[in-house]
Amino acid sequence: MGVLLAGLLTGVFWFRAPVLFVTDAPFNTLYGLQRARIKRLETTLRIMRQIKPVFIGENAGPDMVTFAVEEAHRAPYGVLFPYRYYEGAERYIAQFPQIPVFILGGRSRDPRVPGGIFVGTDTPLDLYRAGLCAGIIARHEGEGDGDPLSQGEILFFQNEGISTEYREAFRMGLREQGFTKEPKYLNIKQDYTDNIQNVSCVVMQGQATLFLERNLEIPVILFSWVDPDLTSRAVKLVVDDSPWAVAGKTVAMIPGREGVAVPSDWVFPEQRIGDKEVVGRLKKVLLRSIL
Repeated sequence: MGVLLAGLLTGVFWFRAPVLFVTDAPFNTLYGLQRARIKRLETTLRIMRQIKPVFIGENAGPDMVTFAVEEAHRAPYGVLFPYRYYEGAERYIAQFPQIPVFILGGRSRDPRVPGGIFVGTDTPLDLYRAGLCAGIIARHEGEGDGDPLSQGEILFFQNEGISTEYREAFRMGLREQGFTKEPKYLNIKQDYTDNIQNVSCVVMQGQATLFLERNLEIPVILFSWVDPDLTSRAVKLVVDDSPWAVAGKTVAMIPGREGVAVPSDWVFPEQRIGDKEVVGRLKKVLLRSIL
């Protein structure tokens, strides 16, 4: 019976059309080779069919991208293109309109990319969850008499200006944890030095290098594709909005072929939060906020 079941599962994976996942060496280096292998296996098991990487040369043009995907499989179940290859995706769609295609864009929003096939991350939800977690961490880090939630500052480093909608989503999460002070929004290149001893948590949309290079012990929530093992020990949570993070959720949209925003993955770099109670509370609010 076990042999028969194993044979059936093997057939499911090897005889069903695969999902093609367009990628390249620089991304794999940033994301982590072993991490990418694990994510590929997890996604394969989740969607019950192979997910086959299609490696593209770093400087390949749209025609070469289309050719590489075509050569990888003649009739895939679907093809997932990172946002940076959207021109190749459009040419592939023109040649193979019957094959479902999605463009994975993370937080990017580009009017040149057709909305129906664009899958981004749900930024308001991600920021709301970041607020929940930052509030918990601030409470844990707070010191002094009185309510610890009233102590300290929360810094928010950003690549670009953050919209009113996104700020409100972040504030909502903070308020639910009782943190009522206004976060300080800073450019990611800014070197913040004011009252650093009063900062209880930092949120970064990308790596604020000048801040991280100071090797402070202030807990950081980092939005990034980078392998968590390569980040500073101060990084306690990583919000992964990479193509791998949304691949499995995107395949679930086939055959409807209607792109939507999906939540990012949340990663706890191992043993960076020493208090098990805090870890439990963080995981609880992340689970609750997605249900």
